[in-house]
Amino acid sequence: MQRVLRKIGNWRPSLTFSLRSLLNVTLVGLLATTLLTAWMPTAVGKSPLLKLWQQQLQQPDRSVERLGNVEVAPVYFEGRSLLTLASPTVWDRTEAGSQIPVELRAKQVEANLERVIEGGFIHGKRDGILTNFDPKTLQVSVGSLNDVPIIIAGDSYHTQPQKLVTVTYIDADYSGQSPQALAEQWRSLIYQSLYAALMDRSPDALSPRGKLGESLLILVLTVAASLVIWLLQWPLYRQNRQLRLQQVALATDILPNQEETTPQHPRFSSREQKLMALQTAFVETFEQQQQLQKQRNDAGFCRWLLAWVQVAIWIIGLSTALTLFPWTKQYVPYILGTHAALLLIWFVTGWVNQLAGSLLSGLAHTWIKFSTSPTQALQRDSLRVFTVLTALKPLKTGLIYGAGLVVSLVYLGLPLSLVLTVAGIVGLAMLLICQGFVKDWMDGLLILAEDQYVVGDVIRTKSYVGLVERMNPHLTQLWDAEGRLISLANSSIAQVENLTRGWLQWQQREASPDPRPSRLVTTANNPFSGANGADPFNGIDPFGSDSNEPTVN
Repeated sequence: MQRVLRKIGNWRPSLTFSLRSLLNVTLVGLLATTLLTAWMPTAVGKSPLLKLWQQQLQQPDRSVERLGNVEVAPVYFEGRSLLTLASPTVWDRTEAGSQIPVELRAKQVEANLERVIEGGFIHGKRDGILTNFDPKTLQVSVGSLNDVPIIIAGDSYHTQPQKLVTVTYIDADYSGQSPQALAEQWRSLIYQSLYAALMDRSPDALSPRGKLGESLLILVLTVAASLVIWLLQWPLYRQNRQLRLQQVALATDILPNQEETTPQHPRFSSREQKLMALQTAFVETFEQQQQLQKQRNDAGFCRWLLAWVQVAIWIIGLSTALTLFPWTKQYVPYILGTHAALLLIWFVTGWVNQLAGSLLSGLAHTWIKFSTSPTQALQRDSLRVFTVLTALKPLKTGLIYGAGLVVSLVYLGLPLSLVLTVAGIVGLAMLLICQGFVKDWMDGLLILAEDQYVVGDVIRTKSYVGLVERMNPHLTQLWDAEGRLISLANSSIAQVENLTRGWLQWQQREASPDPRPSRLVTTANNPFSGANGADPFNGIDPFGSDSNEPTVN
């Protein structure tokens, strides 16, 4: 146990080095982003590609649909689309002039509708009405201004009607109706929506028995469901902890095996032979370690899936509660829109990462299962496959989550060419600054490709001898005979000798009989020799075709 604790203590320098590397990479990324941000505005006017990016960034909002010389945009009210407005296309929104972009017109109509349902207690009413307009006396009608239909709203409290929307000829042409017919259709839709919104904000609806009570009930159910999911995660957490303790105990059990008697080999020192005994015990327990790790991975995937289920429960619960509560209904599209889409992208990214890991592990297990190699070669193939998969796991995760980040940025509206170019510039800057880190990775990949050593091999470098306990493209960790954990950067390993292969070859020669045929020795105890060592057959071949034919004595 002391060796294990000492081994855990030896992880601290590696952890500190990793944290420092992560901090350095973060600082380099921030510096590159700052320099790129400062350089981009001055270079926009000189580069055609950057001009194209600027034009793409100046495009209208994604809710605007451009149809030739006409642009259309929806009008949202209470979290849903109510109307669709049409306006002439504004090609350059930085120099719109007297033209009004269609999205600004839609925002103005939304603001006019919100003025009807906004809180009336601000105006000092004392008759129990909580909105600007009275739902009982609300009237929505069609007027005319310069022969253009307009829709107005009024009630018994307002002497001056509230203008809501102007029905233009472009709106009528887009909908395929006359301006008067379209105005009447819009008037009916607006009246129904405003009346429902005003009734939802009435004192009766906001009582504990109304919408407010339903919202609170949904929040309570959401909290209860989230608590149930958390309780389901707790047994998985305990199982993962128990499996981890079993792995530690299994690793500790191989330590006493170093004292067992091992075959003596003149080429290896006593320390190296102890490491060979440790390597034998390590290989014997490797399959059990893999089974325990597979169970931990399964439990971790279940915990990951339950965590996302918990996130989904909160999103659905909050969205439903905010939809029932009228003053928060407008925030539901933001929760179910951009935020939910980004969460969905990252869920799919994580699921693809888990699926890719399971697929690689399954292919490796199938290849080993149906392999026709001898037993010892099969054991080494298993160790090599495990080493390669462990080393490639960070690369696989980085590529998948990098693709997820690109998809997220493109979804937020950034051009794909801009995202890829910025990523390339930042990556090139990191490669130039972190050359030592890149060199370690290249050397690590070459070590794996050339099969110089794998996890479980005993190797001898220029300064250290030990059992390879962990390896990735960046560094190799050795466990020496005294139980010390030594971390070596792959670029620092200039010369390495794999002692495991020589040891196994020597063991095979010691265990197998001499393939050369043995000579017939004539002794007194040999039944095929005479009493005085003479030929018992007197020079006659007993197995010949003619027993009387003499043979050469």
